[in-house]
Amino acid sequence: MAEGQLDRALRELAGSRDDFDARRGILERESHALLHRPALGGQLLARICATADGDPVLEDMDDLLGAALEAARMARENHKKRGDAFLAALEEGLELATRGGTLGATHRMLLARLWARSGLTAPASLELAAEDVAAKPPPERADVDAMLETLFQDLVRQAEGDALGVHTALAETFPAMPAQMREHVVQFAVSRPDPIYARLGCYWLLDPEPSIRRSAADGFAERDLTAETTSTLTVLRSWMPEDAARKRIDKVLRDALREGVSPAEGAEPWTVLSIMSTLPDGGGAQSIGIALQSGKRRSAAMVLLKQGHGIKDAYVVPCRSASDQKKLMKQLADETGALPVPLAYLSDALSVALGEHSPPAPGLVDVAALCGLTELRPRQADTKDLLEGLASHPSIAAMSAQKRGRLINASEDWWDQHEIVRSWFEESDSAQELLNQPRRPRALESALWKWLETRRGWWAHLIARGAAMLEAAGHPDADSFAATAAALLEGRELKKIPVMADVHEQTIEATMFDDPDMVPDPTESGFVELVSEPEPTRPERTGELAKLLKGTSLTPDWIDGYLMAIVIAPKMITPNRWLPILLEGAMGRLEPTNLQRFLDLVMMRANDATRLAEDSGALERRLGKIHAQEWATGFTKGCATFKSSWPAKSTRPDDKAMQKLVVTAAKSGFAGSEIRTLSQWIAARHAANRMHA
Repeated sequence: MAEGQLDRALRELAGSRDDFDARRGILERESHALLHRPALGGQLLARICATADGDPVLEDMDDLLGAALEAARMARENHKKRGDAFLAALEEGLELATRGGTLGATHRMLLARLWARSGLTAPASLELAAEDVAAKPPPERADVDAMLETLFQDLVRQAEGDALGVHTALAETFPAMPAQMREHVVQFAVSRPDPIYARLGCYWLLDPEPSIRRSAADGFAERDLTAETTSTLTVLRSWMPEDAARKRIDKVLRDALREGVSPAEGAEPWTVLSIMSTLPDGGGAQSIGIALQSGKRRSAAMVLLKQGHGIKDAYVVPCRSASDQKKLMKQLADETGALPVPLAYLSDALSVALGEHSPPAPGLVDVAALCGLTELRPRQADTKDLLEGLASHPSIAAMSAQKRGRLINASEDWWDQHEIVRSWFEESDSAQELLNQPRRPRALESALWKWLETRRGWWAHLIARGAAMLEAAGHPDADSFAATAAALLEGRELKKIPVMADVHEQTIEATMFDDPDMVPDPTESGFVELVSEPEPTRPERTGELAKLLKGTSLTPDWIDGYLMAIVIAPKMITPNRWLPILLEGAMGRLEPTNLQRFLDLVMMRANDATRLAEDSGALERRLGKIHAQEWATGFTKGCATFKSSWPAKSTRPDDKAMQKLVVTAAKSGFAGSEIRTLSQWIAARHAANRMHA
């Protein structure tokens, strides 16, 4: 996002207020660009401070900054310096606005809400002074409490009695609230006798801020505990860090048990209908969805686990009907490849995540209660513990080296069988800085392999988590995941573990595309238009690609055949899947100076393949002029590599016949009549794909 593009981004957002999907795409693209140019974050912040409340553009700026803050948090979690650099630039902007007198109370509240929504600790400069929120002279304590009583009644009414809704509303105002006032609000609320305030207090006991946790604990000391609250706190204390708040809760529990507790109100139990879980993505994030029912009521609970960060998010959303609930769970499965797992797996996964980091997301209180996980406790589990806990562990450990080797080699197919594996790459600054060094391609590849050795433990743990999920789901790949994780622990050479070769290749690709001026946009045919230059790409010169490929195993005709197989596959194959194979074949000869040109030529040929697939006559003439065996070998490679993109329901007898014809041609070439037949089939196959797209 170069200077001047901030206006363009805001214009696009203004035009997308009624198109949720388009707006989400704009925010994702522009937040990525903002992180690469943090100074623009300061400019955006200055515009927010200069915009009057109620101006429609404030909503767009609010959404853009919120998306950038979320991206900055994720970058920080993934060890990327640009997240901290962006946040530092914003803090500098806040200081400038404060000195310039443009950071008013309204803007502080707005910005505090954005920081809170993003899960970030808000800068101290957003905190309002006591005189900004209180009358002069300061009101009496009784008057303050009366005001708070009214405030909470309003909040509970607006949230329709939902405690987490009240918590969220307050959490978005806390960063702008003076510390002493914030602590008093918490303690006052938790001491209220209504059950909703006990639940609110449980959320605050899991707050990242120690003073909030301590204030909540003090509030519990002032209220009478029911048996239900006592039971909840007994479990909840184990989720808390060992600090003053936890010690205070321990005392509260001892006193309550000594004095006796009030009986709990009976609650209608909830039934767990189904649980869906994804595999961990490349950043270690794993989503779990739970369908729940109580009488005629339906709800869906969502939990996000992240390796090294524990339980990042947890919440429950009501569903209007059974069909809405099913639609939500189906969407999770369709978009992420989530699989059904039993309640025992959910309990175990949550316990392990609790053992990784505390405190968890506050919404876990609700999820655990509705799912009946009344004894949920943190469990420390390293990779070895996870593997030894698998039912398959004894049989895999007893296998011969050859059988285990076959399981490990099966990881080559994970890419096609589990879409989330395509997100498995290293995106930390350490990996990118290594790949951006001025070395020859082979030296960079070797350096990346050495660096991946330092990440062996991370990937072993991630894959072991995947093995546990797949075993719980009854998926046949569970043993392959378990054997691969064990091989990583045992020190097997990374190059001999196929999925690690995928991680290696995808890391190189991710580094190449991690440039805000080279934005991948899917075109109608599913390819990528590289817009790193405003001018049209220079046409390919005769023999240019062959010259770049000299000394490699690839040829221009092989690439054309490979790309044609990609174009006509019934199930679309995106560039992030097929491009690494070409890069791997060519990387040994490419230099940093001609890598971009190689990509340009490949993309032009990809678009040319689409054009030829639409014109059987033009394709027939082209096939008559090339090295047929090279083309056929490339085509066969494309079909064999992406078998999952030729599903049985979309593959006809003539498809199989033509694929066999090409396999034979890879050895002996095409007969004259075969070229015409093949060209007509390719055009028909491509037309059928477009018809069913």
